[in-house]
Amino acid sequence: MSSPQLVAVLERAQTLGHIGPGPIQEYVEHARAHLTVADPGFSTRWCDLGSGGGLPGLVIAVERPDLKLTLMDRSASRTAFLEDALTVLELTSNVDVVNGDATELAHEYRFRGVFNGVFSRSFGPPAATAECAVGFLMKKGQLVVSEPPAPNPDRWPLREIQSLGYADIEVIEGPPRFAQLVLATPPGPEIPRTWKHITKYPLF
Repeated sequence: MSSPQLVAVLERAQTLGHIGPGPIQEYVEHARAHLTVADPGFSTRWCDLGSGGGLPGLVIAVERPDLKLTLMDRSASRTAFLEDALTVLELTSNVDVVNGDATELAHEYRFRGVFNGVFSRSFGPPAATAECAVGFLMKKGQLVVSEPPAPNPDRWPLREIQSLGYADIEVIEGPPRFAQLVLATPPGPEIPRTWKHITKYPLF
């Protein structure tokens, strides 16, 4: 079971529309599954891309206080909520909240290639998620993406994934399902492109 404080924070996120309807405990268990798949090393640095209402980031922060987490979202209202949530949960010492466009943040020196891993629950389509995340990852860093329940072999085309610098892709059938990608070669300085270009001209 989850702590009452965490449940209360996620219920507030639900009321504010930052996460969808449904039982809170199911969201918590799904967030924990990110950890099972990623299996982060002790005191490693991770990013929750498009953290929104704190899934999976807040749950991971509670479960693994040793990790250095950065919760990113472009919505000012959601990052304000996350900052309040960290105070309530007493997690401000090891978790940061950053407001901004991921395609711009990925080019900033403080975030470029510094993360051991990136979590993504509902950031965007696979092509956008893969391109944005790659700028944050260090070599051999991993991207762990929540997947729809129904298998779709066309969601992650290997050639395009490898063109971004990822070595391969592994789909964990679960349930819940996840895609796990490991970075082999850091991307060039032009990656990621702007959000406008990514959405208008997706790589796949």
